[in-house]
This record gives sequence, C-alpha cells and structure tokens, in this order.
Amino acid sequence: MLFVGLLLGVLIVSPALAFNAYKLGGKDGNAWMAALSFEPGHYAVLDSAGTPIEMRPVASNIAYATWEDTLNEIVDAADGQWMRPFFVPPDLNLAHPDVRTRIARGISNNITTSGSCSDISTQLVQVAPMFDGDPNTAAFFNVSTSESSGIQSRLYVQNSIVELGVNYPINRIRFYPRLGTANPKIDELLALMGEPRLAQEDLAEEDFTENFLPWYEVSAANSFNNFAPHCYLSTPANRWFARISSRRVDPPNDARLITLSKETENLDPIVDIRFPTQQVQWVAVRPLNPIENWEIAEFEIFGEGFVERAVYTTAVLDFGTPVAWGKIRWDGAFEEGSSVIIRTRSGRDPDPNLYWVPSNIEGEPTQLIRKEFERADLSVRFTTLDEENWSFWSAPYALTAGQRDSTLEAAAWADGTPILSPGPERYLQIQVIFLSSLHQAGALRELEIQFAPPAALEVVGEIWPQDVSRSESTNFTYSVRPTFALGDTGFDRLEIFTLTRAEAVHAVRVDGVALGSDFPVEILDDRIVVALPKLAGTDDTFKLIEVEFAAHVVRYGTQFQGWVSDSESYGVKQLIDPGDANIDFPGNSLGVRTDELGANPLAQVRIAPNPFTPNGDGLNDAAEFRFQLHDVSVQRALTVGIYDLAGRPVRQLKQLSAIRGLFDRGAAVPVWDGRDDAGQPVPAGHYIYRISLDTDAETASRVGTISLVY
Repeated sequence: MLFVGLLLGVLIVSPALAFNAYKLGGKDGNAWMAALSFEPGHYAVLDSAGTPIEMRPVASNIAYATWEDTLNEIVDAADGQWMRPFFVPPDLNLAHPDVRTRIARGISNNITTSGSCSDISTQLVQVAPMFDGDPNTAAFFNVSTSESSGIQSRLYVQNSIVELGVNYPINRIRFYPRLGTANPKIDELLALMGEPRLAQEDLAEEDFTENFLPWYEVSAANSFNNFAPHCYLSTPANRWFARISSRRVDPPNDARLITLSKETENLDPIVDIRFPTQQVQWVAVRPLNPIENWEIAEFEIFGEGFVERAVYTTAVLDFGTPVAWGKIRWDGAFEEGSSVIIRTRSGRDPDPNLYWVPSNIEGEPTQLIRKEFERADLSVRFTTLDEENWSFWSAPYALTAGQRDSTLEAAAWADGTPILSPGPERYLQIQVIFLSSLHQAGALRELEIQFAPPAALEVVGEIWPQDVSRSESTNFTYSVRPTFALGDTGFDRLEIFTLTRAEAVHAVRVDGVALGSDFPVEILDDRIVVALPKLAGTDDTFKLIEVEFAAHVVRYGTQFQGWVSDSESYGVKQLIDPGDANIDFPGNSLGVRTDELGANPLAQVRIAPNPFTPNGDGLNDAAEFRFQLHDVSVQRALTVGIYDLAGRPVRQLKQLSAIRGLFDRGAAVPVWDGRDDAGQPVPAGHYIYRISLDTDAETASRVGTISLVY
C-alpha cells in the first residue's frame, strides 16, 4: 500500500500532466459498487488534451468501512450502469431474511418481540420460523401447555416484529399456517392465494390448515417513531416496544403502532390484508386473547414503488497527496416529484469521525480510538465529525449546473460545476441522496470528479464590508493571501463569484501595487475574472491581492466564492478558503448579510418611461418594468399584469420562472407595448400594474399605476 501511495504522489504532482479524473458508473467508469469497498477503483491520469494516458488505483488506507449504501440498485443498460433508488416489485417478500436484513439493526436478524428483555431470546426461537421463508416450518403456539418461561399457557400475547431497517412502501401483508398436500382443498386454497403463489410441489404432505389464526392485530410504524435498536438500549427518547399485558383481556397495543387490520372472528386460513401504500419500517402481528393452538408458517410483507430515501456514500477516497479539486459533473435523469442531492466533503486524514463515550463529568465525554469504540456500550457511545481535519458536507450541488452537456467535448471539461469542498486535501467523500415518490425517482448514469496538483498550499480570502444594503450597490474589497510550498504550480488568475453582474471594478492591487492595463479584468453576468502576474514559490507567499469592485447583493448570506488558477493550465481552479487575509478587516469570511431580512422580496420597482407613448415614432414606444428580486433561492413563478381602473384584466405581460436577481436590463425585463391580450391598442389613460411572486408562505406583490398617452 505504501508503494501505491508513492506512485500516486509522483503522478499527481508531475507538472507534465494536465489533470486527473475519478469516474463512477457509465460505460468506462468504476463500478458504482467499487466505491463501497476497500478498493474504490482507479482514476485516470490525463494529458494536456484530456486524453487518459494511464490508470492508477485509488488508495484505501483504513481497516473498517467508511461507506454507506441504503437501498440503491444498479441497473445495467446499453449506455452503462445506472444507479437509482431501490424499486420494490409487488412480488418481493420484504420479510424474507435475504431482504429484511439488508439494513442490519441491533435486533437479531431484524426480528424481535415486545416481550420483556429477559424473555425475548426465548421468544425469538419460537417466532423465527414465521419469518424464515420456508412454508413448511411454523411458529407454533400451544395455548394449553408450554415448557418455555417466555411462552406459557395463554401468555404469548406479544407483538412479533419485523424490522425492515428503513421505510419501505408497503401495501399488503399475508400470513398463513403450514399448508400440506394432504388437504383435499389444497388446489382451491392455492388458487385463492394470489401472486406470489406457493407451488404445490414445494409443500410437505402433512397439513396444519386448522391451526390458522382467528384473532389477530397487525400494526406498523414508520421511521419517525425511532424505536430503540434493542430492548437493552431503550432510552426515554428512543423507547423499546411496549410489552403487552398477559393479565388483561383485550390489552392495548403500543400507542406508537398504527393498526392496519384487527380481527377477532377470522375464518380464512390465508389472511391477505391490502391497504393503500404507506411508508413503513416496523411491522408487527399479535394474537388477541388466544383460546386455542395457532401457528404462522410464513408472515409476508409486500409493497410496490421506490423507497422514499436512499443514500449512497463512497468510501473515503485517498488520492495519496493533497490535491486541488476542480469540477464535479454527472449524467442523470431527474424526474418531477423526486429529488437528488449530491454533495462532497474533504479531509486531511483517513477517518472523518471522532469516537466518544460519556464520562463522569457532564459535558466532557471521553474520546476513544476506533477499536475501543467497537467494544463500547451501544446505548451510550456516539460519534462526531472531526472538524479539525474534515469539512462538513458541502451545500448540495445544483443538478442543472453539474449535468453533463453531451454537445460539449467531454475531455475539455467545459461543463460541470466547481467542487465546493476545501482543498488542497488528500481525502474526499461523495454522497448521493435520492428522495423519491412512489413512481418517480432520479437516476445517475455516471459521476466524475476532476482534480490536479494544487496552485498553492493554501489560499485564504475575505470580503469587506459584510453588512450591506439590499436596495443599493456596495463597494467591496476582496482580499486574497496565498501560501506556497515547494512544487506548487502557482496562479495568475483570480475569479470572484458575485451572483449578479458587478457594476464596476475600481482597482486591483498586489502587495499594495496597483495593476495596470496589462492585466485585464473581465466582468461577466455572475462573476469577475482578474488577470494577475504569475505568483508562485516562497517569494510570493503571503502577498496580499486586493480587488475593489461595486456589486448589488440580492440574497442574505451571499457567499462570494473565489478561485485561483493558472491561465496555461487546463481548467482546474483552486477554491479559496475563508480566513484572515487582510489585517485591516475583521471579517475573515466570504459571506455578506443584507438588511431588511424578511421584507418583500420585490424591491426597487421602476417603470420607465412613465408615462409612455406607443405611437410608433420610435421614442418611448414601450414601458419597461424594472425591479429587484431578493432572497429567493429557488425558481418561483413571477407574473406582470395590467388592469384598467375598474380592475378588469387588460394584458398579461409575462410569466417567468424567476430567481433572485436584478431585472433591469435585457430580455428578462417585462415590457408593455400598449396593447391588450388580443393585440389591439388600448385607449390612452391610467392603468394599474401588478407584479406578483409566488412564495412558500404567500404571494408577494407590488402594485402601482402606469400612464399611456398618444
């Protein structure tokens, strides 16, 4: 493993290489399942044209699992392997041991009872056959006699419980006694059974149909109830299942369980309960006041649809040496009614976690090493993120921003979105969370990350001021200070994300010296790109870069992310970390706060010209509706309507899918040409306009008057 790590280091820092890429899925990427193992696959070493010239293994230097796979499935297709949430087919028995134990819990094989802690192990021996997938074995209960201390005459009234690990969409529960071929009505019973149907050749001869359960309650609960994982781990916040009293007639069930079916006069040997699909993690069955022998050969749980939440977290990916993260991109199919969250975190050691148990001093837990943690009491041990060495999970990446653009050359990496996790770092984890409805779910065909030798050992930045007005432009100073190590490639470009188009760049300085026209500045719609003299090596360490610019902030908490890069490199930009870059400013942050938080998101509405004269002379023929949209983080419906003074609709100007920004120029600005919805000129006079924005809480609007003259 050391040899592999050395190879990685040599390959990554070689200046002749453009960048490297690690890919999951698709036709030529690592298998999705490879990243859920101690051998996460290989990354590609690329030349300056983006062509792979060598494949090298991604190291794994940790002896225990750091990955998570919660109910994802891999689907093979002509265009490669797709990953999506698990779809429950209607004929899959979720109570089968091969299925229910996919997400292991502290319970024995994910089954238990609601008996007292001392009785559960004995009771499990008795109830286990009803969940073993074999219709010729049964959980049999003799009401009159019993040698078991946990199952005595008429005393087994407990819930027999299946733990599915997570919520599954279920809509059917079926159970039955041992059915034998000696039963003269076996053909009729199997015909009425419904799919999936037992095959007669799989049944034993002896029949026990008469032992069916006439009195029962079937109940369930979803993950929000958060039952304790084991009887001995019960806490006030996460209690174990309530024990059913054996001394009462009609004892109540656990109040956290929802009854799906309750019957005291059942006459059907095969009980088949159907109900609207619901998300369920625990399913329980109990006898109600049993008065004769009964048994269950198989207790089966069925459903249909996508699981509502599936998590895929890669192992800690070890790239051998600190690297600068470039972009992340994916190719996926994303359906309405579902959501896919993709995020990353990075670190400088192999394990993101710290391990603890409480101590005798409140608020001062004792830290453990991993081996000690594995032996510690399950009911009290806990983990926390190693914040000194690992970042938190990044904000979710926008799905449209990272989606692969098939019209662009893949090797050029012109698509994708910058990785937000700090760098340079040696370790990275990628997490995908699928949030689905029953019939809609997202899917990923491939996911790829780009990385390269770092431009600098560290680059910190801050912005000032950090408290600004949302209605006016602000003059900012953006400060950056790099630290270089031997072999760092250096940089000559600084990119600052501004969200809206900056109004002007007033000055650029390096160590107090203003840069002239030889170093151009480019103002784009959502960022500034600044050319710099090449900075590299220890002589340029701690040199202060300052950019003074004017911009309008339209969202509270806007992060002015920044990146540095080499103009002669091939696309990998190093993210700037927030920190103390300029001793003149106390902020140490790249985020800013606006005033009037919670105010109307529609602000600074201006109609120009007003009045206007749509007479075709080319002067003031149309009125523009200019405004600012603040603190809107997702697309919202925005409409502009014109009404006469009696409130009758005249013209619906435009319906936009709008997000925060400045609607003061270009095609985004709604324009009225003085005509109604039928395209006819309206009479001269005064009219009412209404700009409306749909929000989660209500409809925000601005109303005013506009005048038209000829």
